[in-house]
Amino acid sequence: MVRSHKTRQVLLESRPAGSREQISEKTIAKIPMAAVLRAVAIGETRGFVKMLIDVESDRILGFTVFGMEASEMTAAVQTAMLGGLSYTVLRDAIFTHPTAAEGLGPLLATIPARALRQPA
Repeated sequence: MVRSHKTRQVLLESRPAGSREQISEKTIAKIPMAAVLRAVAIGETRGFVKMLIDVESDRILGFTVFGMEASEMTAAVQTAMLGGLSYTVLRDAIFTHPTAAEGLGPLLATIPARALRQPA
């Protein structure tokens, strides 16, 4: 059986159109789909998961996933974005195993905590 991999993307526009205000510092978290346990379990490890995060506020600004069950992960992230939640809410959540959304934990564990990012 051949499955078609899907690409899903969610972006948050935080500035009014035409605004020239300074864009704050951002960080990108990215992992291969092979790091998502559900992908490994069903043998479909091709692809990646990527998230753009505002360093100052920890808000999720964008999310892209290319791989199996992309819509499942995207729905969880989009809900967090609409609620204005910090990425840490998803990082610390316990997702059902095995699901694609469970891959958000390993993705977001790659981002250092805010306390570690601040100068001493």
